[in-house]
Amino acid sequence: MAPASPIDGDSTTDGPRVAPPDHERRWETALRAPFRVVFFPLRLVANGLEAGVGYVGPRYLEPKPPHPPKRGPSVAPCIALGAVNDIGVGPAITWAGFPTANARLHLAGSWSAIDRRRASFSEAIGERRPVGFRLSADYESKSNTRYYGIGNETPLTNLSYFLLESSTAEAVLLLGGSPLRQLRIIGGYSSTTVRRGAHGTPLLEDMFAPADAPFEHGTTRELWYGMAADLAALDDGRDPSRGVHGRVDLRRAAALRTSDPGFYQWRLEGRAYLPVFAKRRVVAVRGVYAGVDPTGGPTAFLPFYDLALSEDASRFAGYDSERFRDRQLIHARVEYRWEVIHRMSALALYDLGEVAPRTGSFSLRVAHTSYGGGLRFGMSDEATLRLEVAKSVEGLHAVLVLGGDF
Repeated sequence: MAPASPIDGDSTTDGPRVAPPDHERRWETALRAPFRVVFFPLRLVANGLEAGVGYVGPRYLEPKPPHPPKRGPSVAPCIALGAVNDIGVGPAITWAGFPTANARLHLAGSWSAIDRRRASFSEAIGERRPVGFRLSADYESKSNTRYYGIGNETPLTNLSYFLLESSTAEAVLLLGGSPLRQLRIIGGYSSTTVRRGAHGTPLLEDMFAPADAPFEHGTTRELWYGMAADLAALDDGRDPSRGVHGRVDLRRAAALRTSDPGFYQWRLEGRAYLPVFAKRRVVAVRGVYAGVDPTGGPTAFLPFYDLALSEDASRFAGYDSERFRDRQLIHARVEYRWEVIHRMSALALYDLGEVAPRTGSFSLRVAHTSYGGGLRFGMSDEATLRLEVAKSVEGLHAVLVLGGDF
């Protein structure tokens, strides 16, 4: 409780109930000036949106008292974003309460104009409880998967295409009700097939000898098991401004046939958030170390599609997805975020990434760097919408990411 003050006091003066005005420091003004100039048109749009949200928000957007989850099946569209000619569309069915009251079934599938096919199934039981279980299966066929070769110095002229077909099934025991503080015991099966590509030339077999693309044709199958965990201490799961977040994923793949590979796979990630004098201005840092090692020793061959790859959450900003691959990968990013409208932040970023055959081969001198900016919208504790534009030595690259969590 605040200290008492005289009833007839001036409420506009500094005192126990009125804090001094929050004035921006001069050096901070100078630091932010370039960003304000660049994003001035965006600010005009944001002001208009803010006025609209001020009217719509209290009526439609602000959290309402929680209602009991709706039971029964529901149907919605499934949209998978890719390139302009690779936007998949299909149905998604969610059935809350099947087969038990605290379970959820989800089925989804999509097809794009270039014949990219995706299907997924998941059944979660007690997902937000101290102990839960999840069973899932995924299938994808992509006929224009990119391949530039193996290594950190692969030239752009090496670009080729192949068809990658993958099927996975996994069972996960969830220990911990929050995805931000949870241990997961995982077991599963995977099957991967490489075939002649389409919707892109040249093809992989026309550009690379078999030795340059190990397991270029055929199918590999593995049974794998491992554990993954998240441990976070954040002030806000959706839009963190202070705290740390650690992630680990360790797996062992066992060959089903003598021709199949066996390997160890790992991914370590750390994140940190620090406010810059206010919650609406945040420095966010993220670092990733991932890799794969064959069980047959360092000289054993690994399929090129099982190597650590710069794609999805490990995509190097300013470069195409699937641009670099090798046995190990490091990726670091620093972002300065500032809120421009409800749940939406503008950001400036600096990105660094590299792949190498072993830990001792990494060198900052040959790392791939880029810088840029964009927008981030926090949709939930586990999903964000991001629009980024980044500049590297290979030009300017823009990407729209739906479903990331950073």
